[in-house]
Amino acid sequence: MPLFYFNLFDHEGFSGGEDAYAFTDVAAALAEAEVVLAEMALDGLPREPDSRLVVEVLDANRTCVAKVSLELRREFFP
Repeated sequence: MPLFYFNLFDHEGFSGGEDAYAFTDVAAALAEAEVVLAEMALDGLPREPDSRLVVEVLDANRTCVAKVSLELRREFFP
């Protein structure tokens, strides 16, 4: 099975995945990235200045092949 890595971006900064995980394909790795993103959101919603949580899926060559993110936007109206 192909190996994939995850890069995580949150209010604390960047965390590059050192551990490889085996998945049947990119779609399966992306589904796991969505679970990781949900777990990150449980630790706290995105905060400024970026206001996003991001999980990048990298292939065995460490090339980004997919990404999932959660953005928190605040809008005020007069």
